Amino acid sequence: MFINPIFYVEKIYRSVERNEAVDESSIRRAGEFLGTPVKRVEAFIERYRDVFTRFIEKRCSDADNGFRVCIYSWSRRRTFRYFPVSSYATGTIILFDKEDPVETMLTPIPKALDYFEGSDIIDPRIIPSKVTARIDGWQVNAYYDKILGRWIFSTRYVLHNMYFSMGKLVIGRYGEILNPIISVADALAEEKKLYESLERFRGWGFIFSLEGPEPAIVSPSYPVAPDPRNYRLYLIAARDPGGNLYSGDEIKDKINWDLVPRNIATKSIAELYNEVRDSLDTRSYIAWVGRGEGDPLLIEISSKYYYEAMMLKYMYDAKSALILCSEGLCEEAKNLIAEDIIRERIDLINNLFQETIGSIEKISSEDQAKKLSDSLRSYAGRKIIDYEEIMSEINSRNYKRLAKKILSQILENRSIASIDFKEFIDNIKILLKSTV
Repeated sequence: MFINPIFYVEKIYRSVERNEAVDESSIRRAGEFLGTPVKRVEAFIERYRDVFTRFIEKRCSDADNGFRVCIYSWSRRRTFRYFPVSSYATGTIILFDKEDPVETMLTPIPKALDYFEGSDIIDPRIIPSKVTARIDGWQVNAYYDKILGRWIFSTRYVLHNMYFSMGKLVIGRYGEILNPIISVADALAEEKKLYESLERFRGWGFIFSLEGPEPAIVSPSYPVAPDPRNYRLYLIAARDPGGNLYSGDEIKDKINWDLVPRNIATKSIAELYNEVRDSLDTRSYIAWVGRGEGDPLLIEISSKYYYEAMMLKYMYDAKSALILCSEGLCEEAKNLIAEDIIRERIDLINNLFQETIGSIEKISSEDQAKKLSDSLRSYAGRKIIDYEEIMSEINSRNYKRLAKKILSQILENRSIASIDFKEFIDNIKILLKSTV
């Protein structure tokens, strides 16, 4: 039977704290779950405190009768490290009776590992058992809470009664839904009678993605004045009481839920990467790779340009337009935009990029490079690029890369929808012509 690695480690740690006898095999297994096989109790304690101090964030809320409910997440300040405990630091929820871990209330899906060309996390020739397009929303997990006597949602990072304000965690009364994301999911679940469908699945966990009117990748941390009618819940996966994981497709009919991620034709990891890497409308593919017993290995294969495309489409970000045009995707970028004036300004950026390349190609001395560097600093009011870097790129004939570096700095935080944008572009052109 599946055992949540975080729950197992917490049980062993509590036994050690209470000076209970723990056999060496249990200590070793707990160490393996923490990513470092150990035999000595002292080494296990040291590793536990290191992981749960630096890498895993544990947020707890007091409930009734001395019970505490804790949710576990990987610290967003730390680069992800792969080991069993970290894989389930994606919203695992554990019930504690005072300090004693009692049971796992929710085991979500394991973290998907990022695949990129040349990475060694998986053989690129492997063909996954299932591939879906990622929903660009917020992960919300539905589970039955015995304390509250109802189904409730959590996110990857907080419980229903938690939210962040000015970077600080706010915890309200247990049972009160304070989190804006969970509030929307709860409203949709009530409206669509999802909770009624889930009643016979107590003990299961259901993983959804809440899609909003704008992609989560460019949205604020929380929806602002959300209208639930503008949101949709996609069923990503489900886990039964025995720990078996099912895809949304496999379980949707059992709970009468139609919305699931779009299926992608299975092919090798390398072929999937080639298919999605230049996409402007798909954030990533999630590939399910079976590995015998236990959960599949989830691989996320991401587009290189989706973020820039969404920043352009929804935020009219000038830097993103430049990046897309510099990669030969200018026409595709324009297709994201309905307004003619914005499409015309994307052309202005592309024209500026080409003219910048032409100006840079004329630089043949350090004096010219210094003049360009100084002029850019004077115009922007801050350092844009050192003349040494200009000369290095020119000597390597990396004209396009240099133009992209310079213009990315100048266009930072600029909107192509601003009234004076054309004048701004013209001024940059004048500056370039006057310095090289």
